[in-house]
Amino acid sequence: MTKKEEIVLIAADLIHRLGYHNLGIKRILEEADIPKGSFYYYFSSKEDLGLQVIAYHIENTKVMLSQVERSIDGIKEFFNVLFRRIKENDYQGGCPIGNLILELGDVNQNFRNKLLEWTKLLEEEFTAILKESKQELPLPPEKLASLLVATFEGIVMFAKIEKTATWEKLFNEYFFEKILQ
Repeated sequence: MTKKEEIVLIAADLIHRLGYHNLGIKRILEEADIPKGSFYYYFSSKEDLGLQVIAYHIENTKVMLSQVERSIDGIKEFFNVLFRRIKENDYQGGCPIGNLILELGDVNQNFRNKLLEWTKLLEEEFTAILKESKQELPLPPEKLASLLVATFEGIVMFAKIEKTATWEKLFNEYFFEKILQ
């Protein structure tokens, strides 16, 4: 791992736990054990680092998608992996991208565009899988894929404040036992 990749990974963790606006470059420098001047060798600004953190999450999501079956069961497993990660963190932090969408989505156009890449990646992948399934669906695949992503993010917010798997169970029951059986 390069030093730049290490800094992105450290920043991704800190932003997930603290939020983008609550995190100063000084804290990142301390965690990465680099002097201030070195930060600007790797990144032109805190915004540049933030965009690279989002890019890291997008690439991580692509890897996760490649590791699950291209099927409705694969979509369910993808979400269950995310839910397991959230539970392992005792519901602290929630979804890293969901948090950034709430914090930065309407503040900065560059962040908004990069965050949209993540939602579009999921929506396009799920749309393709739903079309390939040849299953009769209650909605067009595109709308159902968008609804899956949006519902997941809402579910994560409730799970985050209630600290319970109740919402995950509801999500799985509703989507994968009722709609996509």
